[in-house]
Amino acid sequence: MTRTAWACALGAILLWALFATLVRLAGDAPPLLLTGIALCCGGLASVHRWREWRVPAAVLAFGVASLFLYHASLVAAFQFAPIAEANLLNYLWPLLIVVLAPRAAALRPRQWTGCAIAFAGGALVIAPSATALTGDHLAGYALAVCAAFTWAVYSLLPARLPAYSSWATGGFCLGAGLLALAAHALFETPYRPSGTELAGMAAIGVGPLGMAFVLWDRAMRMGRAATIGSLSYLTPVLSTLALAVTGAVAAGAWWRLGPALLLVVAGVRLSR
Repeated sequence: MTRTAWACALGAILLWALFATLVRLAGDAPPLLLTGIALCCGGLASVHRWREWRVPAAVLAFGVASLFLYHASLVAAFQFAPIAEANLLNYLWPLLIVVLAPRAAALRPRQWTGCAIAFAGGALVIAPSATALTGDHLAGYALAVCAAFTWAVYSLLPARLPAYSSWATGGFCLGAGLLALAAHALFETPYRPSGTELAGMAAIGVGPLGMAFVLWDRAMRMGRAATIGSLSYLTPVLSTLALAVTGAVAAGAWWRLGPALLLVVAGVRLSR
């Protein structure tokens, strides 16, 4: 991969790693309200490039529907299933990116092994609080898998669509955010966020749900799916690290971070 592809992929991953920490600033805001405001802020973060939001109607519909379906499915999965198990299933999306990539059949055994090792690194961080995947929360698990599949398709399909600027993701964010706010009005109890909560939502929007999408789009266009898929398992590792630094997770999580990081790095090297 080119240096630009590496930089864009790592930039998106670092921003996503801050998501859980920033969510703490959003307080008790309902999930759809948080998602809607954050996505709208993510769109506004790239409004200075609004001329590049002009894309064919089919492309706009694909982008808006993908971002809305991913976030709505994930929010619902966290409501209908234990978060640890749902998050583990959600993080199937890097592996799905590798499996669904156009050149997946041409991958060598060591690249498949690298993807599996990277997944093990991510699972080492996510899974300890998950006791088992039981049949009691099938709806939540199905929604988590739906979210994973949606993000994988969103990441890969632009290569088959008419060319458009990565800045067009700002328009996708704004459209998906408005849909999320409409869903909040229909399905959630009205809530008036405080100034601190609004600041947290804005930070989420500008970073993890704004600029991260622009960087991710560029990385997927310029890079190799197998390598980026494996690299993506740094997200739960770095996210847990950020939470541990801020005291949001138990001290026992620290020991898992080193081995998990080593597994992800080893997986990335094998999948290159």
